[in-house]
Amino acid sequence: MSENGGSMQALRKEVAGCPSGARLAAALESASLANSDIPSLITAVIGEKLAASGSAGAAAAKPAAAGGTVGSGAPAAATPAAAAAAAPAERQSLDSALCVVDGLSFLHPRGKQQLALFPDRLLVRTTKADIAVPYAAIQHVAIIDCIPGDTKGKVLLYLHIDSNHTKVMNGKTQLSAVVIQTTADAQLDVAHPQGGARLQGAAPVVLCQALGAVPYGVDPTSFVSPDAAYFQSADRAAGVRAHVKAKDGFLYPLPTAICFLDSPAVFIPHSAIRSVEMMRAGGASSTFDVVLHLKSGKQQEFTFIARQEAPALEDYLRKCRLPLGAAASSDEEGEEEEAEAAEAAEAEDEDSDDLEDEDFNPSSSSDEEEEEAGGSQQQRSGGSKRGRAAADEGDADGEGEEDEHEDEEEAEESSSEEEDSSDEEGSVELVSEEDFTLDQLESALSKEATERRAKRRRTLASGRTMLDPASLPASAHRH
Repeated sequence: MSENGGSMQALRKEVAGCPSGARLAAALESASLANSDIPSLITAVIGEKLAASGSAGAAAAKPAAAGGTVGSGAPAAATPAAAAAAAPAERQSLDSALCVVDGLSFLHPRGKQQLALFPDRLLVRTTKADIAVPYAAIQHVAIIDCIPGDTKGKVLLYLHIDSNHTKVMNGKTQLSAVVIQTTADAQLDVAHPQGGARLQGAAPVVLCQALGAVPYGVDPTSFVSPDAAYFQSADRAAGVRAHVKAKDGFLYPLPTAICFLDSPAVFIPHSAIRSVEMMRAGGASSTFDVVLHLKSGKQQEFTFIARQEAPALEDYLRKCRLPLGAAASSDEEGEEEEAEAAEAAEAEDEDSDDLEDEDFNPSSSSDEEEEEAGGSQQQRSGGSKRGRAAADEGDADGEGEEDEHEDEEEAEESSSEEEDSSDEEGSVELVSEEDFTLDQLESALSKEATERRAKRRRTLASGRTMLDPASLPASAHRH
């Protein structure tokens, strides 16, 4: 056997375990290169490669076996995170899945993946890991068609993940959405999640039917899609080109949310928006920016939107009743609320003071009490006079009539004197509220009431004395 023939046999041994080894040997023989130096050169290259990789592996294995790091004599224990990263990702069995769809194209996580629907979660199987998303964490499902500039009929299924409910991780990256890309013409034939007849038809329709058919799965009311009655771009598309920071994508104004694709994936429900500000929309610039002021205090900016899209966006904001304009900061809002509360409390205090002023009138109160006292005294005086007139009526009618006439005149004089005295002595001088405390006011009213009662007693006593026949002078008896 020639030297070159031995080189060919050596090459066959080297590549015997390689899938393409036999094809390489056959190609060399068919090209009449089996007896050339090429087989020996290939064998030498393979040997050198194996020797180099073996040396590197041995050098790396020595410090690992000794518990240290390269270039350091200090031992280093393997961390749990490093051990978990080195361990192969654990795969979940798909035997209990209600529905499995193979070969779907995903934008997030990017690539062709496998989708499996379980009773409590959906699972995206990538080449590296299984990503589980609980149905309770899927807040919205946006079905986006009429993509600007698209001629292939693309349809996007955007599954918005609520990060406050569950953190869904793809390796070390947190996912805020799962986005499936398909076309309106693509067909699917998959098992029904509840059994029975299989789901068949256009891929976007079948995928939505499968998600909605899982018992206690995705809420059927969470599905939303573009509506031309709410928004349509100048090119009659469902979205407009925009930027999030340096990333280029499309902004989709939906009936209940605002969505941005494809990277980063952004989905903001209307319920989370305080106001919307359109920057540079009325200027001479060819583009403008949209700033969403969120109720959480954060902002989301979409920049470099073509100026001709401004009227359609403004009309969309009005239809969705989203406030247009800059939002006040939380501190300013708090100060405004405190000022309004203070003004309301001050107005209430003023109303209360006015009512108290209207209810309280010492002058009118004392006057009314004195009028009532004067009236009751006149009634008592009249009763006494009628009684005494009846007693004297049997003695002499003429003398009784004269006495009664004189008594009435005296009583009227006494009553007028009492009223004058009451007006002069019983009145209360009005003073301002600042000069009087509540205790002083009560004391003054009590003192005034006591004086009125004493005056009343003196007046009654004086009236009885004047009407007593024994007290009249002798001349009056003769008359």
